Amino acid sequence: MSRRVEKAFEQLRQAGFKLTEQRSTIIKYLVENKMFPKHPTADAIYNDLKAESYSISRATVYNTLEALVSAHLVLAIDNNMDGKMHYDWFGTPHYHVICTNCGKIVDADNFAMQDLPQLAQAATGFQISSYQVEVRGLCQDCQKLLAQN
Repeated sequence: MSRRVEKAFEQLRQAGFKLTEQRSTIIKYLVENKMFPKHPTADAIYNDLKAESYSISRATVYNTLEALVSAHLVLAIDNNMDGKMHYDWFGTPHYHVICTNCGKIVDADNFAMQDLPQLAQAATGFQISSYQVEVRGLCQDCQKLLAQN
């Protein structure tokens, strides 16, 4: 098991969750999944796990994702393209860049995200409980396609 998965399991325990077989399977999938789409939908997660012969129901996938989102361990991302939520393990602070043409979601971490909650609190007086940053624009593939037309 990778160090990233071990860290994810520890974050789950610290959030007060029991590490059930289904939760550990879903978390391992989210942490280690590097194939497109990197930010899968609940149905994609269910279909991939079933294809790998895991015994898991669609309802378990949806319920587990909902619980992990409410605990701020997983992010639900709406790309405004397909009407579905896409999911990402939020083990280390990062933001998402979303293509407004094709809906591709890419992780980025080129600035100090860990400072963002404190900066937002200082600017607004809010007590920050969670945060998610999205930047939208055209990906390089869509820029090329649009330039050709």
